[in-house]
Formats: sequence, C-alpha cells, structure tokens
Amino acid sequence: MKKILFLFSILILGQSSAQELRTISTNEREVVALFFPNEIRQAVVGSPNFTFSYYKENPQHVGLLQGVKGHESNLLVITATDEVYAYKLKYLNDVDTLNYFVHRNESIGFESPLFPAPVQQSASLLKDSVKMKTPRNDFPNRLEYFKKFSEFHLKHNRNSLKRKVKKGVVLHLRDLIYDRTEVYVFIEIKNRSGIDFEMDYLKVFKVNGNKRKKSSYQKIEIGPIYEHNLPKLIKGGERQSFVLTVPKFTFGDQEKLLLELKEHRGNRILQLFYD
Repeated sequence: MKKILFLFSILILGQSSAQELRTISTNEREVVALFFPNEIRQAVVGSPNFTFSYYKENPQHVGLLQGVKGHESNLLVITATDEVYAYKLKYLNDVDTLNYFVHRNESIGFESPLFPAPVQQSASLLKDSVKMKTPRNDFPNRLEYFKKFSEFHLKHNRNSLKRKVKKGVVLHLRDLIYDRTEVYVFIEIKNRSGIDFEMDYLKVFKVNGNKRKKSSYQKIEIGPIYEHNLPKLIKGGERQSFVLTVPKFTFGDQEKLLLELKEHRGNRILQLFYD
C-alpha cells in the first residue's frame, strides 16, 4: 500500500511541476509539527530517512516530522476532505522552523478527479445585483465535494456563533467556513414548541445599512449553490442540522449577514443577524 501511495505521490508531483513546492527541513533531534486545516486521513514519505507520524485511529490536524541525514525526499498528505498537500523534505543539522500552520490554499489539488479547480469568482459581484443567482449547472462536478465537506463538518464541528429564539423555535447559526470560492453556512433549527414547524423558506442575505431606516436598508440575497440535509418539517421537540453552500462573500462597513426563516402557512418568522 505504501508503494502505491508513493507512486501516486510521484504522479501528483509530476502534474504539479509548475508549482513551487515548499521545502521543510528536519533532523533526528527535533520534532517538526505540521498543522493542517482538516484532519489527516493519509500520509506517506518517499524515503525511509524521514518519518511522518499522525493519528490514524483518531484523526487530528497535526502530524510530526523527523529525519536522519541522507538524500532529500518528499511528503504527501491527504486530508479528510480529499485535499492533497505535497512538500519537499530536507535534512538540516540546525532547523529554524519547528511549527508549520498549513493554509488551505497550499493544496495542490484533490485526490478524486471529481474535484476540478474551481472557477475564480469575485465576492464584489454581490454588490452589483439586488439578488445573486448562481446556476447549479456551473458546478456539476463539485457537488460530490460539497456533500463530503458538509457531511464531515456536520459530524465534527461543534462551533456556535449566534442563536435567535421566537415562539419556541430556535434558529442557530453554528458556523461559517470559507473554503476556496464558497462559504459553508452551518445551521441548526430546534423546535421547542408543541407545534410542528413546516418550513416555507430559509434565505441568506447580506444586509447593508440600518434596518430602522428603510430608505437606506438593502437586503442582497445570496442564493445557495448546494443544500445539504435541508429539512421541510421540524416536528415538536426535534432538532435538525443542515448546510447551505453559497458563493464566497465578504463584509464591508455596516454590513451584516441575515438568516431569515419563515413558516409555511403560519406566522412564525425568525431573523438572525450576524456580523
């Protein structure tokens, strides 16, 4: 299996020859730590002179690198979200950097061919229209990635940003995760009332201005590219978690994010503002 992974690493590096790979130095006396944006699923080094240790049973973000004097080599790491990272390895008697915090943009690609490089899209486009629409057929080959990313973080992410409660319904914004050209909006709805909540819609807006002054208040809808586990009905006492994948956006001065939840054939409407 290790030989197969090594051959795979050579193919990956060959396809990425135009990229300038970072060189990481290490030795046998010090431990060099690499912190990745997602848990490490698989890793291999090309030479027995180097070792890269990581938790296989309980995957974590960190891996530990050491090496002995010898020829230079390479390191290939695949994360839980199928992102591939590649580095050159070099032995140095005196190592000047012992901790590396890897950014997601250092990824050289994805393990699966289902994930091509995304089309670059400027967040400033949000300012040019009242409602942003992104055709789903622009992303047919990335839906599997959206699904895997959403499933993984729904299972492992325990963050909490803000809650809004009204008439026994809790609208909970758990997290916003920026990944490449998208933002993943992690949401939870809990129905504490004794009445089932049938959803009419849940919309994401970028809000500009003061909502108390309607003349200067503008809501720009950010239409989802992908919806993961979006429920239609939340029964009394139930809790539902889901993800909306939307085009990447940024906040300017006096801008906020708005989640608006409306009940179908009912009068319960919740608005959650976050900045």
